[in-house]
Amino acid sequence: MAEKDINMIQYMIALILFHIDTIMGSSSTELKHLGCWILEQDNVPAIPSLEDMGNEHLTDNYWERSDPVTACAKAASSMGYNVFAVSNRGYREGSGECFASCTAAKTFANYGDRNAVCSRAGTGGWRSMNVYSLDVTIYLGCIKNKMSGYVIPDLEASHNALFGQPHRRKHSIEKCGAIARSRGYNVFGITKGGRCLASGDAYKLFTEHSNSVGPGKDCLDEKGSEHSISVHLTTGLVEYKTETRSKSHRRNRGRKRIS
Repeated sequence: MAEKDINMIQYMIALILFHIDTIMGSSSTELKHLGCWILEQDNVPAIPSLEDMGNEHLTDNYWERSDPVTACAKAASSMGYNVFAVSNRGYREGSGECFASCTAAKTFANYGDRNAVCSRAGTGGWRSMNVYSLDVTIYLGCIKNKMSGYVIPDLEASHNALFGQPHRRKHSIEKCGAIARSRGYNVFGITKGGRCLASGDAYKLFTEHSNSVGPGKDCLDEKGSEHSISVHLTTGLVEYKTETRSKSHRRNRGRKRIS
């Protein structure tokens, strides 16, 4: 059997094992945090609100919501959206309005993160939002990089979340995965501690270089190194499942913010 076929079989086994695990199901799905970002500019949010759209998970007043991240995750999942955000808009720290759309992965960083201040509860703040992804990521392996350029095409500076020094970037794997998925890419790479690489043929490139595996220490943090690339598979949206209590309240947008 050709090495290419063996690699493809290994890839399919990884997918099958993942789907079995999803179907058998744990009681919850881990959320990927994409950081704290500016919510809106000139009253135009980077991600549209899901409030007042009749979603069964968002029937209460967002400023009274006791677990807004879970509620928003369920709402986004039920509508097929893999990236969502929560902002308390200056109300109680643990409350939060829900934002999501099919293009959220492309637009969440439109207004940058400068001056964005989010609550410790992970529910955003006044004009700021915490952004999350429902994608599941599987680590495929570590390969050596080329002496110049990159084995997998570079995405740096092609998205507002991919500026600055990559090795200092928070949530670099999660951000790269969400951005790759938004462009239709299932496989992406991280090199030099945070630099984002992805393309439509990234898996093919990974298999072609799978024999050139770098020293194990090069990819221990799954973020590559100066001369290696950590390659990941992002599986896309999975159903968000967890047990929560919910109460239905009549919406009252005239309520004053808690100062």
